[in-house]
Amino acid sequence: MAKKRTSLKGLGARYGIKLRKRYSIVHHVMKAKRKCPECGSFQFGRQVIGIWACKKCGFKIAGRAYDIKL
Repeated sequence: MAKKRTSLKGLGARYGIKLRKRYSIVHHVMKAKRKCPECGSFQFGRQVIGIWACKKCGFKIAGRAYDIKL
């Protein structure tokens, strides 16, 4: 059986395949593991839209909504 490459969880059969695939790519980018630029731990993630923070050291930075360019 073929492996699933995209996560289309939560959308069901709605919105069309193109939008579901685009959503899947954005969701994977947003949920990816990131390294904190301050302490180097992998507990760096998005708190709210545009705010990225490290859970270990408390470092915060403003960036893009779904991805961050350091």
